[in-house]
Amino acid sequence: MADKIRERNQYNLLKSKYNGIGNSDTTRQEFQTTIYNDSIASLAHHNHLLVYNSIITNKHPLLLKQELIKKLKQPPK
Repeated sequence: MADKIRERNQYNLLKSKYNGIGNSDTTRQEFQTTIYNDSIASLAHHNHLLVYNSIITNKHPLLLKQELIKKLKQPPK
């Protein structure tokens, strides 16, 4: 019985810590928006991903970073 309570507490802690995973009331649109924002933020703030994408798009990494941050403010398409 104590194991179930401990597991439930750990699960609730993770849900509160990582709100991007959603819950039973999260709509599909909210979940997709969260995933989109997390992906764009990850690309903008991890240097190795930023350099990789700047080479692919043939843009300077700082310009690409600015574009990605601007995308965060816009709703996903």
